[in-house]
Amino acid sequence: MNAIQLLVIDAQNDFCDRPFGSLLPALPVPGAYQDCLRLVRLIDRLADAIDSVVVTLDLHHSIDLAHHTMWRDANGAVPPPFTQVTAADLRSGRYRTLTAQISADAERYVLQYLQNLEQQGLALTLWPPHCLVGSAGANLNAELAGALQRWETKRLTPIDVIEKGLNIWTENFSALKAVIPYPGDADTDLNRHLLDLLAGADSVWVAGQASSHCVRQTVLDLLLYGPADVAERLTLLTDCMSPVPGCAALAEQFFNDVRQRGVRLAASSEIGLVRP
Repeated sequence: MNAIQLLVIDAQNDFCDRPFGSLLPALPVPGAYQDCLRLVRLIDRLADAIDSVVVTLDLHHSIDLAHHTMWRDANGAVPPPFTQVTAADLRSGRYRTLTAQISADAERYVLQYLQNLEQQGLALTLWPPHCLVGSAGANLNAELAGALQRWETKRLTPIDVIEKGLNIWTENFSALKAVIPYPGDADTDLNRHLLDLLAGADSVWVAGQASSHCVRQTVLDLLLYGPADVAERLTLLTDCMSPVPGCAALAEQFFNDVRQRGVRLAASSEIGLVRP
């Protein structure tokens, strides 16, 4: 009998497009709340088929290289969320980062970080502070948390929880590794424990937020670092993930690319009790 694993990526309050309690989400992804509800229905319906669950949590400190509140423009104003910053912007004084005030070494590091991003064809996107350590926004969506608790109780098996994003000096979209590992911080290197968890399943169903960023990069890293047959083990639950606003094309390209590599794409309603 094949082992089926559910991988839930960053299904947290701050990404859901719905208030939680009296609070508003910091970085809402349109569709994310309904994605969670569809995932809840799948977990409750197929609890007996799901053998293990891995949940990743995106966690950040208030000070973070990629938070827009830690940057200033040439006039001393905080740039708006989703601003992109290049090494040239930093050198010219168009933007400066408050984190670079920690030390001269920190200032040099930030410039080198931006240069390293550009060598990968990337720029630094400044995000609203989100999923802050200890905040309600960092918690799992409540309905999903309830479904996972029911699954644990029914299967007498604890879920595995993987935290990422706590290093303030690098971005960590992928649950497997930081965009640029930070020297001396093993938590930003390739997470071999998570890789082993995922590699140990015959089928991995993937859900979470956002399809354009953290889901995308986690899956791409899994295809890069996982076993040779990992693509045929993966199923993306496409109605249990959504893209960041303005990034739908990136998510669609991701779907097309991984489909061509052998990854299965399916709606949660298409997933049945028959094991692959």
